[in-house]
Amino acid sequence: MAALITYLTITRAGDGTEDNDMRQGWGMWLGLWMAWLALPVQADEISQREYRQVTEAITSELKPLKNLYRESEISRLDQQLTDFPVLEQEALRAALVDYAQSLKQLDEQKIGWLETLASRNPRFTLTEQGDGYTVTRSAFNYGPQARQLLQHWESEQLAQRFVREVEAGTLVLTDWLGDELNTQRTRRDIALAQLSELSESGVRYLADQFLSDRHLLWLPDNGLLSRLAEISGDQGLYEQLWRRRTDRYSRAELNRLIDLLPKPAAITQLIEATRNPSLKDQAYQALATLKPLPSRVEVFLLSKLSEPEDGGLVASQLVSQGHSGWLAKLAAGSKSYTLKRNLETALSASAP
Repeated sequence: MAALITYLTITRAGDGTEDNDMRQGWGMWLGLWMAWLALPVQADEISQREYRQVTEAITSELKPLKNLYRESEISRLDQQLTDFPVLEQEALRAALVDYAQSLKQLDEQKIGWLETLASRNPRFTLTEQGDGYTVTRSAFNYGPQARQLLQHWESEQLAQRFVREVEAGTLVLTDWLGDELNTQRTRRDIALAQLSELSESGVRYLADQFLSDRHLLWLPDNGLLSRLAEISGDQGLYEQLWRRRTDRYSRAELNRLIDLLPKPAAITQLIEATRNPSLKDQAYQALATLKPLPSRVEVFLLSKLSEPEDGGLVASQLVSQGHSGWLAKLAAGSKSYTLKRNLETALSASAP
């Protein structure tokens, strides 16, 4: 820095003909100075013994510092930390972040302090030797821990905001979810975790948005839709779900409904799910497992047996689930060519 100041003093003393040289010299020195500032600070390595000694030595010093943190006396906390040697300072910061994670109470002062720690580079490293390998890591890894704590706090704030605005009838899902994919996924997970906390009117408020806001049709997955359909039992939501592209959320809801058979509501949705090309095999199979077949299911499957597209599939599922006798009687008494062909094909395929 002294060299830079000396250089500027000398060049400014010259005449105007040296302006260009001065600008070039200034650019060179400024570039070197900025490059030097940008160099990463080399972390100091400590031994396992030093690490154990310092972590033991700070035990008695922690209690008053924890009190200052708990009371959000951050200025006093920082001031008292500077009274310790640098190595002890780092060990104390790590211990305080551990305490902050257990306390789980944040305010503006605590958040600012944790944000500062989250941006700090490791000052000390620790080398661990194992069987044929050596690993060097940060001795006091409080930066990532501080970031994790802040992220958790932000998620909790979003969750509380979600519930509060839904119950007040002010939350617009398309705005709250946002356009960026990672944001949508994060907020989807927050919403999924909070749906069970909503009142019946809150669930209805969100369900109505799915039924009226066409922008929600473009969500990348069925997470919110399937969960809202499950909680509300709304037929319109289920119709949307079975029309959309199949994913792990819609498959999970189908499996849940299968476990509820032979409840009438589950039968209704499995019948509807057969309209989805990716789900119909599983839905038909589940319906065919019912013994005896409820009259409603029997009528539905019988209507499908005469179809060129799904008739063969339904017949095969019924045969595999032990309904061959019923199908043989149907084949013998039917005059429908399509029906007889579907039934006879399925029955002959199962013959020994």
